[in-house]
Amino acid sequence: MASLIALVPAWFLAPYPLILAAVIIILFALGVWGSFYAERRGWTHDDPRVTLDEFCGMLVAVLWLPLPSSLLGSILIFGIAFILFRLLDVFKPPPLRLLERLPGGWGVMADDLAAGVVTNGLIRLILLIPVPLFHG
Repeated sequence: MASLIALVPAWFLAPYPLILAAVIIILFALGVWGSFYAERRGWTHDDPRVTLDEFCGMLVAVLWLPLPSSLLGSILIFGIAFILFRLLDVFKPPPLRLLERLPGGWGVMADDLAAGVVTNGLIRLILLIPVPLFHG
């Protein structure tokens, strides 16, 4: 759910990538600290109640993307980014799973951040496909 909610601020901040990058950095730092704190309070590592990792990863997935000029094309790209990010987050292919093993909050946040980076790269490859909706 956090990944889906993250699409709202991502949509409005997409034209301002420096602000979006600053938000990501702040949320990442808060997520690392908060996850360490939650574990010290008895929560499990990467407890399901901690969702800032998914939120932050989704923002990374759309950071600095060259979005299509059409509204429908941009909505489609955001939708594809959401699906790809969720698939990577759920299945955690190597090396994403290795990042999850980092201690405390670093592991909680790093695997989702990496999933966002991979998603971003995959979207950039998709945008190379000559689809009129993306380039019209």
